[in-house]
Amino acid sequence: MAVAIDPPLAKSLGLHLAIVVALLFSADFSSKPEMVSVTLESEGKAPVEAVAVDQQQLNARVQQMQQERDAAKAAEEKRIRDLERRAQQAENNRTAEEARLKRVAEQKRQADAEAAKARAAAADAKKQQEQENAKAREAEQARIVKEQERKKAEDAAKAAEQKRKAEQEAAEKAAAERARQAAEAKQKAEQERAMQEQLAKEAQARSAARARQAATEVQRYTALIRDAIQRNLLVDEGMRGKSCRINVRLASSGFVTSVSVINGDKAVCDATVRAVNRAGTLPVSQDPDVYNQLKDINLTVSPEL
Repeated sequence: MAVAIDPPLAKSLGLHLAIVVALLFSADFSSKPEMVSVTLESEGKAPVEAVAVDQQQLNARVQQMQQERDAAKAAEEKRIRDLERRAQQAENNRTAEEARLKRVAEQKRQADAEAAKARAAAADAKKQQEQENAKAREAEQARIVKEQERKKAEDAAKAAEQKRKAEQEAAEKAAAERARQAAEAKQKAEQERAMQEQLAKEAQARSAARARQAATEVQRYTALIRDAIQRNLLVDEGMRGKSCRINVRLASSGFVTSVSVINGDKAVCDATVRAVNRAGTLPVSQDPDVYNQLKDINLTVSPEL
């Protein structure tokens, strides 16, 4: 609804509106300000239509807007202070971090240097230890070689002593064995000699007995051979008192292998040779000793009238 306002009042309202607009443009509000529409009426013209504004509400609104502006300003200032504080804190943090990084880098450099120094010291210590170990190994090897040589020498000496003792024992045993064998040989020789003497005596006795027996057997078979020839001998009165000596050779079976005349009466000798051939086989002994004396025998044949 349009309201008629007096010129002075209109001027006053226009001034207040200008102040409000100025305040609105100078402040940052999150909420949109209420728009007031005012219609002014000039002198001598038709009355101006305007919105009736309550002065008290306007003042309250202006005060509220001022408070909001002040609050926004305070908030902005606080935001700026916070930003500056955070920026300063960030700068302080950056400075502290740089200092920390420098300290860390220095500590790392020192640690690396100490580590390098420690590695160098460890390498030197290791090299020295290796040299000492090598010397110790060489010394141990030399000790082992020396110990082996000593043991070898002891073993050689022990072996030589054992060999000497063994050779001495072997020589003593050999000497004892030779003495024993000599004694046994002597005893055996004595026994053998006594035995040989005994055997010789026995053999001589047996030989004598056999010779006697063989001689008896030879005489007996000689008589048997002569009898066999006499049985096959054809005689006559012209042979009385005459004889013939012949040689007869016999096989082991008694077979006559040959007969020859040694000397004597021819008629008797011829009759004797015929008598031997007629017999063909003459008695012989199976005893070799007797046969050896009969296989080539000389006989004297005298016809029995």
